[in-house]
Amino acid sequence: MYQPNMTVENILIGESVYIVGHKKPDVDAIVSAYAYQVYRHARGDFNYIAVRCDEPNVVTEWVFKETGFNMPRLVEDVSGKKIVLVDHTDPEQRPNGWEKAEIIEVMDHHKLKLETSIPPKITIRPYGSTTTLVANKLLQTNVTIRPEFAQLMLSAILDDTLALRSPITTHIDKKVAGELSAISGISDVDDYAKKLFNKKDVWSKMSAEKIINTDIKSFEMGGVKMTITQAETMDNRKLSKRVPELQKALEKHAKAEKLELAILMLTDLLREDAIVICAGEKAGDLERIFGVQLEKDGSLIIPGMLSRKKQMVPPLVRFYGEVKE
Repeated sequence: MYQPNMTVENILIGESVYIVGHKKPDVDAIVSAYAYQVYRHARGDFNYIAVRCDEPNVVTEWVFKETGFNMPRLVEDVSGKKIVLVDHTDPEQRPNGWEKAEIIEVMDHHKLKLETSIPPKITIRPYGSTTTLVANKLLQTNVTIRPEFAQLMLSAILDDTLALRSPITTHIDKKVAGELSAISGISDVDDYAKKLFNKKDVWSKMSAEKIINTDIKSFEMGGVKMTITQAETMDNRKLSKRVPELQKALEKHAKAEKLELAILMLTDLLREDAIVICAGEKAGDLERIFGVQLEKDGSLIIPGMLSRKKQMVPPLVRFYGEVKE
C-alpha cells in the first residue's frame, strides 16, 4: 500500500487537503484519518493527506509499529489549509489554527458541533468508532485490503468500543470488526483485544499530571466548565492507592484552567466499573448525579461505567443542562 510522506504541495495532485483528528488523539482519531486517506487515494484523490495535530498515545504507537505502517506526520497548525475533520467537530478539540483553515468535510461518530459555515460534505453515523464508518466504506468498494491494514483498522474499532462491549457499540461495529478480523487472520478477537488493552496499562509509570492530560476532553454544560479524563485499565484497583495524589493534581488542574468541575475516570475493562475522582467547586454534585456515596479516599466507584460518551456525559447534561455548542 502506497504511503506518501508529503511535506510540500505537489503540482501534479493539486492543493493538499489535510485529514486530521482531535487533540490528545486516541487510536481511532489517527487510524480513521489514515484509513480515510486510503479511501480517497483509491478514488484518485491523492491530494488528501492524513496528519495528526498532537502526539500519539502509547497504544497508537504500538498499533502502527505492530502493523508496519508509518504514523501520519505531525502538523501542529492548520492555518490556511483545507481540512477534513475526523472523529470530532468540537472546537475545543480541533487542531490549532482551525479558525484560519477551511473545513471542507466532516467524518465523525459524535454529535455535530459546527458554529462556522457548514462544509459541503458531512458524514456522521452513531457507530462505536469513526474507523468503523471509514472501514465500512472501504469494504463496500473494490479496494483490496491487506491483512496488516485490516488489523490496523480492527485495532481502532476494538480500542474505541472496548472490545465491542461498550454501550456505544452497534451491530455495524460488530459486522465490520468481523470482516476485518477475517481479512487480518486474527481469529481470536478477544485474545487480541487483551493484548491491545495491556498496552494501555502504563498508568503506574506516569505522573498524576500526565494521566489527567492523556485522554482529556473539555465541555461546558449549562454554564459549568469542566473536563473529563478517561484512563482505561485492566485493573483500576492498582491505581486506587494513588487517589490522593491524583486528587491533588486534579485540584491543581481545575484551578489552573478555571474549571468548576474536573473528572478523572479510572475505567476497569475487566470489572466493567470506574473509580471516579473529581475536583472543583461542583465536585460534590457527583454523589447526587450518580447516586453513589464517596469512598473513604474521596473517590466514587460507579458499577457498569465504561463509556465517557454514553454513560458519564448524559447524566451530567441532565443535571447541568445542554452542552454549549
